[in-house]
Amino acid sequence: MTKGTNAQPQKTLEDLLSGIKTWDTDEFEISFLSTICFLLEGDAKEDDVQALMRIFTVLDENWFSQPHRKAIFFVVKRVFSGTSKSQFLLPGSIGMMAIQMLRLRGHDQECEFVESVTSSPSIFYSIESLESILPVWRIKLVRREMISSSEQMLDIFNDQPDVSIILDKVPKLIEAQQETWSNLSVSTKKADDWNSSVDELLSPLPENVAISTGLRVLDDAIQGGIASRNSPYSGRLIVVAARPAMGKSTIAISLATQLADSHGDVAFFSLEMSRRQIQYKAISCYDYMNLSMSKNLTNPIRSNNLRLRSYTADQRQRLEGYRDSPFVKRFHIYDSAESINTISTKVALLAKTRPKLSAVFVDYLQLIEGCSGDANNTEASNIGHVTRALKQLAVRTGIDIFLLSQVNRGVESRNDKMPTLSDLRASGRIEEDADIVMFLLRPCYYDPQKDPYELAISVAKNRHGTCGILQCAIDLQSSIVFDETLRRIDG
Repeated sequence: MTKGTNAQPQKTLEDLLSGIKTWDTDEFEISFLSTICFLLEGDAKEDDVQALMRIFTVLDENWFSQPHRKAIFFVVKRVFSGTSKSQFLLPGSIGMMAIQMLRLRGHDQECEFVESVTSSPSIFYSIESLESILPVWRIKLVRREMISSSEQMLDIFNDQPDVSIILDKVPKLIEAQQETWSNLSVSTKKADDWNSSVDELLSPLPENVAISTGLRVLDDAIQGGIASRNSPYSGRLIVVAARPAMGKSTIAISLATQLADSHGDVAFFSLEMSRRQIQYKAISCYDYMNLSMSKNLTNPIRSNNLRLRSYTADQRQRLEGYRDSPFVKRFHIYDSAESINTISTKVALLAKTRPKLSAVFVDYLQLIEGCSGDANNTEASNIGHVTRALKQLAVRTGIDIFLLSQVNRGVESRNDKMPTLSDLRASGRIEEDADIVMFLLRPCYYDPQKDPYELAISVAKNRHGTCGILQCAIDLQSSIVFDETLRRIDG
C-alpha cells in the first residue's frame, strides 16, 4: 500500500468523457466501499487511513445508488468521525452496523446484500486507484442528477399550468443544473513558456484590452480600466476597503452598472443587501448616467423617489424604458448567503456561458461563509483561504474580481482617517493576494463642513502601476461615483 498522492496529470473533461463506456456506477460503488472496509478492518498504516479520509470527505450518500451501499457509507462516515486508528473496527463490524442501520431505516430486504460488498475482494487496493476513479465516478453521478432534475422539470410542464409553480421551481432547477455541470469543468492551463510569451509580445496588442470604468482617474491608475479577458493584466484581485458608510457598495454598484451598460455581463455577489436593494440602487445609478451623457442632468431618479414611489411623469417614463435596457440583462445579482465554493461555481459557469463577462464584485469579504474565526483556525487564516481562492478564480477565468472589505476600527482614533494597509483585517493575507488595494474616505463623514460629494481613493498597492490618492466625487442618493468634472445634483 502506498501513501495517497495522485501524481497523474489532470485530465480535461473531454478526456474523462471519452473514457466512459457505460453509465453504470455499480463497479465503482462496490470497489470503493469494499476497499474502505479492507483498510479500516485490516492492518492498514495510519498514513493510508489518513489519505483515505481525505478522499472520503469528497463523497456523500448521493454517490451511492442502493440503500445497502448508502448504509455502509453512513457507518464508515461515523467511523471517520474519530481521529485515531485505535477507533477503527474489527473484521465484519462495519457490515453488522450497516445491517442495523438498514433495519432502522426500514430496508430489511437490503440486509442480504451487505456482506457481498463488505467482504468482496476489491480491485482498487491502492489510494492512487481510489483517487483515479473519483473524476469519472463524479461524471456518472452528474448524469444521474441531470436526469433527475430534467424529469422534475418535465413533470412541471406536463402538469396543469400553474404560473407560481413554474416561476418558482423552473429557474431553481435550471440554476441547479448549471451549477452541477460547471462543477465538471476542468480548466486547462494555457501555454506560459518563454516562446509563447515572446510570440505574444511580437503580435499586435489585442483590441479592447482594457474596459473603461467610467472613472477617468481610476482608469489611469489601474492600467486603463478593467482588464478584458485577452489582456496581459487580466485576472486581478482588486480589494476596495473602508470603514462603514464610506461608499464601498456605492462604488461597486456604480462600476458594475457602467460595465453592464457599456460592455458586457457583470456578476454581483451581495452578502449584505438584498437583490431588490441592489436593483434599486443600480436603476438610480443608471438613470444618473444616462442623464449625464445626454448633458441634461436634471431631475434624476434618486433613492428617495424609489423608496416613496414618488415620480414625475418624465421619471416614470424613463423608469418604464429601463425594463429592456442592456444593463438589466447583463447585471447578474446573487444575494443568498454564499460560501467561497458557491461563488466560484457561479463565476466559473458565467465565465463559460457569458463570453463578455467583464468583472465580478463581492460585497463583502468578512460576510463570506467561513471567514470568521472558529475552533480550528483564526479569522486571519480563514480570510486568507478565501482571498487565495478568489485570486486563483480570477486567474483561472481571466476576469477581474473586486472584493470589498472592512478595515479595523483603529483608523477612527487617528487624525488622518484614510486607512492604510495595516488597517486591513487579516492584512497580511489580503495584501499578499491582492493585485490592487484601494481605500475609500468620505471626509464629510467625520467633518460635516466638508464637501458631501468628495470621495478620496487611496491606491495603496498596485502590482502593475503606481500608488497615490485619487480625487473624485460620490452621490449616495444616486449610487454613483464620478469624476469631479461631472455636474452634481444639490439637495
